[in-house]
Amino acid sequence: MSATNKEVVQAIISFLKSSSKDGSVSEDYVESVDMAIDCIADAFEVDKDVESAVKAKFGNKTLNELLGASSASSQQVPIHIPKEDEELKQRAEAFKLEGNKAMSARDFETAVAKYTSAIELIPTNSVYLSNRAAAYSSLGKHESAIEDAQKSVDSDPSYVKAYSRLGLAKYVTGDIKGSVEAYKKGLDLEGENASETMKKGYNTAKQKLSEQIANQLQSTNTKGGDTEESTTKASNESTGPGSGGLPDLSSLLGGAGGAGGLAGLMNNPQLMQAAQSLMQNPSALQGLMSDPSIRQMAEKFGLGGGSAPKADGEGSADGEDSGSGPNLNDLMNNPMLQNLASQFMGGDKKP
Repeated sequence: MSATNKEVVQAIISFLKSSSKDGSVSEDYVESVDMAIDCIADAFEVDKDVESAVKAKFGNKTLNELLGASSASSQQVPIHIPKEDEELKQRAEAFKLEGNKAMSARDFETAVAKYTSAIELIPTNSVYLSNRAAAYSSLGKHESAIEDAQKSVDSDPSYVKAYSRLGLAKYVTGDIKGSVEAYKKGLDLEGENASETMKKGYNTAKQKLSEQIANQLQSTNTKGGDTEESTTKASNESTGPGSGGLPDLSSLLGGAGGAGGLAGLMNNPQLMQAAQSLMQNPSALQGLMSDPSIRQMAEKFGLGGGSAPKADGEGSADGEDSGSGPNLNDLMNNPMLQNLASQFMGGDKKP
């Protein structure tokens, strides 16, 4: 059970009385102590002469004994470090120092080996891991540097140097965003006393990241322009001669009758393919015959393209104005064209 305030005051008064009697206080100050006892008793309204009840409350222990027991119970139990562990730490530190010397001598391979020996003894030591990351970076082994630096910050998130080495390794490997994040964490830890190395690394990585974003936007805009140009070009081609899925026959025919005349045309694979498409799509043939270059070709081959226009009011059998181009009915009944179609569709085979 805890003591009340009056009980504590009575314990203090008891201590002062015993101090006056046992010589703890010189005779010159005994009167002052007695006055202090009176003042304390009046202030807390306690009886200064009642001591037995107080001693019983505290197990007949004096104030000194009570305070001594309290101090002993609250004292932390010292952590016992085995002698073997202490020796292990000393060996690891020795390897680290040898690694540091190798780094100063630019003997990075030896530095990696020494830091590795230290890490084998204490695998989670953030300093050893961070130092080996620096050695790996000096050897150009940046992926290994990233791995060690990341382990270092995972082991001790407050170890600032590890963020600097992580930021550098990520920057060199092209992970600019990761580099910025690592340097930023380091700057946050350093606060107002940020090192020049950390600030310079962060600013360099941040500028590089901005350039990457700008280049990506420019590349996206360029691709969009190319797509629009391709679409426009395809649209123009679809409305040109030979539209409707057919090639430009005017270019295939050359100067109408060129390429060795009819024999040359028969040997043209593109023209044969176009003819097959036309025979399967009569409407495309009708549209094709309105092409001036095709009419000119038909005239040169004698397919009826040069017939004179008839008088107003006279129409052809299929309702087409004969003045607008070759007569489709005449063309389809022309023996030469039929022979040409037969050659395209099946060669000299008989049905």
